[in-house]
Amino acid sequence: MAEVRGFRGFRYNRNQVGDYSKVVTPPFDVITPEERTELYGRSPHNYARLILPDERGDLSKYEASASDLEAWIAAGVLQQDEEDSFYLLEQRFTSLDGTECVRRGFFAVTKIPEPGDETVLGHERTFEWKVTDRLALTGATKANLGAVFVLYDDPQHALGQFLAQMDSRPEDLAAQTIDGVQQRVWRVPADPSVTAFFKDKKLYIADGHHRYRTAHTYRDQMRLQEKPEGLRPYDYVLMGFVSLDDPGLFVYPAHRVLDEPEGFDEAAFLKGLEPWFAIEKVSDHLPRRVQTEPDCAIGVVLRSGSQYLLRLRDIDRVDLLGDAHGSAWRDLDVAVLHGGILERVLDLHADSEFVYEKDVNAAVSAVLNGKKGMAFILRNMHPSQVCACADARESMPQKATYFFPKLPSGAVLHRLV
Repeated sequence: MAEVRGFRGFRYNRNQVGDYSKVVTPPFDVITPEERTELYGRSPHNYARLILPDERGDLSKYEASASDLEAWIAAGVLQQDEEDSFYLLEQRFTSLDGTECVRRGFFAVTKIPEPGDETVLGHERTFEWKVTDRLALTGATKANLGAVFVLYDDPQHALGQFLAQMDSRPEDLAAQTIDGVQQRVWRVPADPSVTAFFKDKKLYIADGHHRYRTAHTYRDQMRLQEKPEGLRPYDYVLMGFVSLDDPGLFVYPAHRVLDEPEGFDEAAFLKGLEPWFAIEKVSDHLPRRVQTEPDCAIGVVLRSGSQYLLRLRDIDRVDLLGDAHGSAWRDLDVAVLHGGILERVLDLHADSEFVYEKDVNAAVSAVLNGKKGMAFILRNMHPSQVCACADARESMPQKATYFFPKLPSGAVLHRLV
């Protein structure tokens, strides 16, 4: 099962970089081009220079990242801890509904499973071009520059005392990342009881499927190249761990915004929905209405200005969605949207392109302002649904989940040499 242990992480030296907010960042894949420019300007040692590097002179972008990493280590900008450690993480943030929240977890390394060992389970499809990019960066830097975000089950709060060390002394790192999240990190000695706790646990990837596949591929390549007799650092991958019952764990949706299909007729659309959905026309507060529904419900905003709350009837979902997927997949609101509404009622292709909008108000406004033809509003997903799809080896529809906040990049890195 899962082998989770401490490691000698590399961390920023406060004497060299000053304010950690100038160097710590969100993960590479949520940084916009504008934010990247701003981050570069904050510090010559900003972590974006490693995870989103530029070509420089004769150096490729991957070589430039590796050159900077080695230079920062040589100059003491990044320093390696002297003993194996865990790195506790607290994140304070404002949820998408405006509530002030706290989420706690920790960083450690996990042995990449051997063939046939299904200890680490994911729920998303991965794309070759993304893995190719991250693999080139990993090969150049020989480092896990970002962590795979995983969930674990701890209903008895066995790790409560371990995490409570955050309450006993000031943090070692405090930063506000560009996404507005307050990040605090504590280095603590590796605790064998934590390693023992995970021996019978599965780990569920929340975010970072491409980072995980990259680490797995790099491990396999290096084994073929070096043919080592024992375990090497690249047999392990950096992960950030959060308990499934942490009160600050939310699984937000990405709402779908799209143009009307050619020849779209509102009356015919509603007629097509009637066998499957109870349809209520609403005048305002549609997003709030959707979120408060106890069972599958989807909001739709149309160019005409009409807004509807669609409640799935008590039906056998196989009749609507077919049996190509299992019950865990059919239990998802986003699966009902894609398989039932978009593909069956609107007759859109399964690979149709959409705008994926995390901000529900922006999704609604895009239609009411005439920029798009229709928007579909989804409820938050429960973390157990993520685990159920992973256990069933079912890939969710693309961009089915949006975990916020992301884990910080630059709080600690794991070298593979």
